[in-house]
Amino acid sequence: MRGAMPSSWRPSLSHIKETCLYIQDTARTRAFYEGVLGLPCLVEEPGKFVFFQVGADMLLAFVRSYAQANPILPAHGAEGVQHVAFEVPSTPAYEAWKRYLSEQGIPLEHEATWQKNRRSVYFRDPDGHSLEITEPGIWPDPLTKG
Repeated sequence: MRGAMPSSWRPSLSHIKETCLYIQDTARTRAFYEGVLGLPCLVEEPGKFVFFQVGADMLLAFVRSYAQANPILPAHGAEGVQHVAFEVPSTPAYEAWKRYLSEQGIPLEHEATWQKNRRSVYFRDPDGHSLEITEPGIWPDPLTKG
């Protein structure tokens, strides 16, 4: 790796601040993420991008053709379908999300059981991206070391 230094010299990273998806239509994406999933939309430039708040983090959704033609920033999304997981605060909230998504007519593709019997359920957004709702505890919490 070019310019690699010993880990004692490496500055730390605290968390992932943004996740980015390429989309086809800002209005359709906003209707889904804000209207169905309840994520507050912070800004939308129709035909270009729409950004959502997810707790302390951001979900950025760029229309692929706009992002690829924009000389200010490097490409922000990968090719093909992407994956984003959202954690809920409790098992009852997880069960409520499964019911809610079904009531909204959103097909649940798969439910998995992970370590410590923690579960997650998978579904798709309008662009085909794989979304996941997880119970708390699938991954260790660095703040509680557990």
